[in-house]
Amino acid sequence: MNMKKIFILVLSVSLLGSCTKKLDELLVNPNGPTPESANADLYLTQLQLNFASFFNGASSFGMELTRQTVMYGPTYQAAYSPQSFDGLWNTAYTGVFKHANALIPVAEAEKKWIAAGMAKTMKAYTLITLVDMFGDIPYTTANLGSQNTNPTIDKGADVYAAAIALLDAAIADFGKSTAFPGTQDMFFAAADATGATKWKRVAKLLKLRALNNTRLVDAGAKDKIGALLADADVTATLTGTTNDFEFKYSTKQANPNSRHPRYNGNYVASGGPGDYMGVYFMWSLAADKGTFNNQEARNTSDPRTRYYFYRQTTDDAAVSSNTLSCSTFPVPSHYTSGMPFCQFGLGAQGFWGRNHGDNSGTPPDGPYRTTVGIYPFGGDFDVNQGTPVGLNKGAQGAGIQPIWQSAFTYFVAAEAALTLGTAGNPRALLESGIRASIAKVLGFPATVNVAVLAAAVPSAARINAYVNTVLGRYDKAATTTAKMEVIQQEYYIALWGNGVDAYNNYRRTGKPGSMSYTIAQAGGNMIRSHYYPSVLVNLNKNITQKTIDKQVFWDTNPAGFIK
Repeated sequence: MNMKKIFILVLSVSLLGSCTKKLDELLVNPNGPTPESANADLYLTQLQLNFASFFNGASSFGMELTRQTVMYGPTYQAAYSPQSFDGLWNTAYTGVFKHANALIPVAEAEKKWIAAGMAKTMKAYTLITLVDMFGDIPYTTANLGSQNTNPTIDKGADVYAAAIALLDAAIADFGKSTAFPGTQDMFFAAADATGATKWKRVAKLLKLRALNNTRLVDAGAKDKIGALLADADVTATLTGTTNDFEFKYSTKQANPNSRHPRYNGNYVASGGPGDYMGVYFMWSLAADKGTFNNQEARNTSDPRTRYYFYRQTTDDAAVSSNTLSCSTFPVPSHYTSGMPFCQFGLGAQGFWGRNHGDNSGTPPDGPYRTTVGIYPFGGDFDVNQGTPVGLNKGAQGAGIQPIWQSAFTYFVAAEAALTLGTAGNPRALLESGIRASIAKVLGFPATVNVAVLAAAVPSAARINAYVNTVLGRYDKAATTTAKMEVIQQEYYIALWGNGVDAYNNYRRTGKPGSMSYTIAQAGGNMIRSHYYPSVLVNLNKNITQKTIDKQVFWDTNPAGFIK
C-alpha cells in the first residue's frame, strides 16, 4: 500500500471516529437528564411531570371502580388485565422513582433542601399509592439497574413505614435554610419561604392521609392522627385553598399540549367525549338530595352539579334503543330499591351516562353523552347550552389534579372523631368539609379566568339548604355506621377528580353503601387490589401473579364487604 492510500485510510478512520462521536452526542435526550449532567433543577422538572402523570393514571382506575366514571366490566374479573397497569407501573418506577432517587443526593449535595424534600414527598405518595393499588410491591431491591434485574417484593406495611419515614425526612428538609425553586415548583411556584411552609404542610397532610388509611391495623392510630390534626401546620391548611396540593394545567394545546388529560380526551373536534360519566355519581349530585332543574330558580340539586358535569343535550329527545340501549332495559333484578339505573328518573334533563359494568357496544351517542365540566378538569360550565363539546370550550383544559385539599382534611377529621374519638365534633367537621368543598368548586372558574353566568351560580340560600339536608340525614342516623354513611357520601362527592382516595375510602369504610352494583348479577367480587402489571410478572422470575380479591394490608374488612 503506497503512502497516499495509507493517508486516505487514516483520514477516513479519523473522520469516521469524529462522526461517530458527534452522533453519540446526539443520542442524549435533552429532556431526560443523565448522571453526567446532574443538576437538581433538571431532575425536579421531570419528576413533577411524571408524578402528575402517575396520579392521573391511578386516579382514573379509582374513579372507575367507585362509579364516578364507567368501568366496562362486565365482571370485575374481566374489567382489567395485567397489561392495563403497565403504563402506570413504568411511570412510577422509571418516571417517579428513578428521577427522585437521582435528584435527592444531588439536591442534598447542592443544599437545595426544598427540592430534596419535594422529591421525598412525591416518592412517598407514589409508594403509598402503589401499595394501595397492588399490595406488596418491590422497593428495597428495586431501581438498582444491572445490580438486580429481578427485585423481590416487600410487604405493603413495610413500604408504608418507609414512605412515612420519607415524609418525616421531607418535613425536616423543609425546615432548613435554602434557595427556593420559585416558578420551577409546579405546585406552589413560591420564590420565598412560603413555598417551604406549604410543602411542609403538604408532607404532614399526606402523613395524616396515610395514618387514616391504616387506622384499622394500627392500635396507636388515635394518638397519631389526633396529634397531626392538632398540629399548627395542619390546622393552617383548613382556612382557604392556598395550601391545596394540586397539579395545575394550562390552556396550551400544542408544542407541548399542557391541558388536563381528561379534557384532551373529552373535548374533541368531533366524535364526542371519550368517557362515560357514572350514572350513580351523577345521581348523587343531581337527584339524591334535591331535583336538578334547567330553571335555576327551581333547582335544588347539589350546588356543584353544573360545575362537575357538562351536558351536550338538555333533554332526552334523542333517547332510543339505538342511542341509549339501557333505556329499554328493565332495572336489574338484583338492584335494591331506589338504586339509580340508566336515566335515574329525572326525565328531560340530558344526564347521559352508563351504569357500573355496562360493556355493551358504543352506540351513536357521541353528541349526547354527558362529560366532565369546568371543575376540576377545565371543561365547560353548564348553563343549559345543550351544544356539543369542542377543542376550545370552557376553561380550555386549565384544570387541576386535586391530590389533597382542605375539604379532604375536614372529612378525615370527621371520620377520626366518629370512629376513634379524636378531638372535634363529627357533625361540625362534616359541615365544614361540605362548605369547604362547595367554596372550592364555586370559586374555581375565577382562578382560571373564566366568567360564568351569574344567574346560574348557586345562592347562599341554596347552599345552606343543601348543607341542612345533609345534616338532617346525619341527625337521623341512629348508629355510627349510619353516620359514617353520611360523612363518606359527602367525602366521595368532594373527591371528584381524585379516584385514588375514593377507592381507598370505599375499601376502608364500605361507604357509600348505596353504590350501584354491576349490571351483571354475577359481577363477581369487588377488586380489593389489582393484578400485578404484566411488565412485572413476565420479566421478573421472583414474582408471580396475584388475585384481585387479595386485600392490601390495611384492609381488614371481610370478603364481600363492598360490591
